[in-house]
Amino acid sequence: MIVVAAGGTLVAGQLLLNKVDSAIGSSSLLPPGSGNQPRGDIKGPINILLAGLDYRKGDPDSESNQRADSVMWVHIPREHDRAYILSLPRDLVVDIPAFPAAKFPGERGGRLNASFGAGMQNNQGRPGGMQLLTKTVEQLTGAKFDMAGVIDWYGFTGITRELGGVDMCLDKGFTSSQEGFKGYSFAAGCNHYDEHTALALVRQRHDVIGDDYGRQKLQQQFVKQILKQAMSKDVLSNPLKLNSLITSVGSSLKIDFGGYDFADLLWALKNIKPDGLVTMRVPSGSLQDNNGNYAGEGLNKELGPTMFKAMTDERIDIFLAQHTEFASRLPA
Repeated sequence: MIVVAAGGTLVAGQLLLNKVDSAIGSSSLLPPGSGNQPRGDIKGPINILLAGLDYRKGDPDSESNQRADSVMWVHIPREHDRAYILSLPRDLVVDIPAFPAAKFPGERGGRLNASFGAGMQNNQGRPGGMQLLTKTVEQLTGAKFDMAGVIDWYGFTGITRELGGVDMCLDKGFTSSQEGFKGYSFAAGCNHYDEHTALALVRQRHDVIGDDYGRQKLQQQFVKQILKQAMSKDVLSNPLKLNSLITSVGSSLKIDFGGYDFADLLWALKNIKPDGLVTMRVPSGSLQDNNGNYAGEGLNKELGPTMFKAMTDERIDIFLAQHTEFASRLPA
């Protein structure tokens, strides 16, 4: 959010830039061999992998085995004038590669969100989790990621609270039946949500239209609305406001800039605006076991790889023109 929205508007000085860089760019989240261009060269396309964690403070299991329940591949083409956000289903059935550092032997037919927890084992923590998630997505898509970021619920609520809440729009209202959120009602139309109700909304997947895909659309909408909110309130051009925003997130957010200089990224991505974000979903469908029970999401064997290759080959606009059903919003 900070890199994309602050470009061209940030007037904070080098001291604050250094503080931002040290606060959120200190983790090694990428596995060795990631990246598609030499560091320091921000002339080509950029691929970023983002993960939102299901994490509960005080829960021993959550401390050591967190799930990446929101996974987004952000592709910025070489023109650096827009960004494509592809949400990967949390229950996508994938092959998870071996990860010796966590003493993980690998797994065939696992769930995508489980790869993060597997990478955390043997005291590898979130860096290990993100490295294995990245390896899993790279193996699935053929992409190489230049940057990576991870955030948990508390970072999510911290950002939302600091911005004074966020406006979200629903085509159809509903009352949640999801465990932990039973009784929450969400009205149709556009409404303002505080940090708690916004978190409850973007975690819904049983009662929204489209189930998990519906939740992906809500999460994508949230990202765009946060960008708009931050820009409209001059958060990213005011050093004091930006400092307060970063402080509110604390240790809940970590970004691996992959060796890029933060100030260089701001300049390179200065032309990307919220309306330049194209949101998409993966070609997939629900799977069932022999008893007819839900068994995860299966990648469309033809369209899935075609879409991934179109992203890496800078032809995603052509793919979306032929398959508009996979875009929540088409390129302008």
